[in-house]
Amino acid sequence: MIKTDVCIIGAGPSGASTSLMLSKMKINHYIVDKSTFPRDKTCGDGLILYAYKSLLQLDQNLFKAFLENPKFIHSKTIKLHINDSLNVNIKESEDRDMVITYAKRFDFDYFLVSHLSKKYANSEFGNGVKKIIELDDGILVKLKDGKEILAKIIVGADGVNSIVSRKLADNKPNKKLTSTFVNAYFKNVTGLPKTNDAEIRLVYRKTPLFFYVFPLADGSVNVSLGARTDLIKKYDINLLDEIKSIINSHKKVAHKFKNASIIGLWRGWSIPFDFNSKKVYGKRFLLVGDAAGLTNAFYKEGVGTGMMSGIICAKKIALSLEKGDFSESFLATYQNDLNNEFSRLLRFSHLMVRMARYKYFFASMVLILKNYFYKKIPSIIKRKSY
Repeated sequence: MIKTDVCIIGAGPSGASTSLMLSKMKINHYIVDKSTFPRDKTCGDGLILYAYKSLLQLDQNLFKAFLENPKFIHSKTIKLHINDSLNVNIKESEDRDMVITYAKRFDFDYFLVSHLSKKYANSEFGNGVKKIIELDDGILVKLKDGKEILAKIIVGADGVNSIVSRKLADNKPNKKLTSTFVNAYFKNVTGLPKTNDAEIRLVYRKTPLFFYVFPLADGSVNVSLGARTDLIKKYDINLLDEIKSIINSHKKVAHKFKNASIIGLWRGWSIPFDFNSKKVYGKRFLLVGDAAGLTNAFYKEGVGTGMMSGIICAKKIALSLEKGDFSESFLATYQNDLNNEFSRLLRFSHLMVRMARYKYFFASMVLILKNYFYKKIPSIIKRKSY
C-alpha cells in the first residue's frame, strides 16, 4: 500500500492545476487518471477568462509557454449572434492580446500534464479507480491493476461522472442543470475571419440551442451544438439532425461549409453547471472542476473555472495538512472560497440562460443594454482574466 498526503483523481485541467499548485507549495502527492496522455477529450476547445488567470497564478513561465505554443490560436474577438440581425461583439482592448484561445483538449491537457512536477507529483496514468473506501486514517483508493493508495485527503477531479462525487458526496446528476452537446471537426471550412473571431449563435427550436464555430491551429474547425439536457428531452430535439441542418441550410452558416468535410465522427458530451446544488466537500475530500459543477451555464466553458478551483483546492489542502484537520467542518470553508471567486459570475450566467429562453424578450434586452455592456466588458475581462 502506498501512503501519501494527497491523492488527486483525474488529470484533466482541474486536476492538473491542483497538482501544479500543490507542487508550488512543495506538497507531495499522487495524481491518478484512467487515461495515458496525450489523450482525446470531447470538448468545444475554447478557453477564456479563468484559464489565463490560473496559468498566471500557477507560473508566469507556464503562461508564457502557453502563449508561444504553436498548437494554440489566440483571438481578440467573440461574436455572439443573438439572432441573424443582432449580435454582440466581445472585444479585448487594444493593449491586450486575447479574449479567447482555441486549443484542442488533446493538446491543452497534455500541455498541462507535461508540466507536472517530477519532484512532488507522482503520476499513475492509464490506471483507473476501481473503488474508494473510507477508513479511520484516510481514504483508500483501489486502482484497476490492484494497486492501493491511502491518502489523508483526496480530490475529485474526475469530471461529470466523478466517482468521488458519487461515493463520498452522494451527489446525483441534475438534468435541469446539465447541458448536452454534440460536436465534430471539419476541414476546408471557408469564409472564416482572418482575425479568428469566435462564432457563437443562438438558434431557437422551442428552446435556445448554442451553436459554436471555433477555428483550430491545424486548419480544422470545431463545430458544436447543445442545450439544456432536460429541455432537449422535453421538446424531442435531435441535436445531430439540428446541427446538420444548420451547417447545410442556415443562411449565415451554410456557405462556409459548402466544400467542407467532416473529420472522424460526431461525438457527444455532458456539461454540468450545478454548482451550489451539490456537495463539494466533506470529510477528507474536495471536488473541483466538472465534478463540482463549475461550468458557466451560459457560455458553457468550464476549463478555466475548473483550473481556478484546483488552485483554491490546493490552498485549502495545504491548510488542512498544516492543522492536521481533515474534518468536514474544517473543509467547509472551501465552499465559501469557491463562492467568493465564482458566485457572481455563475449567478449572472444562470440569469442569462433563463432570459435567453424567451427569444424576443432576450433580444430586446440585449439591444437596450448593448452599449452599457460594451462599457463594462473590458473591466470584467481584466478582473477575471490576466
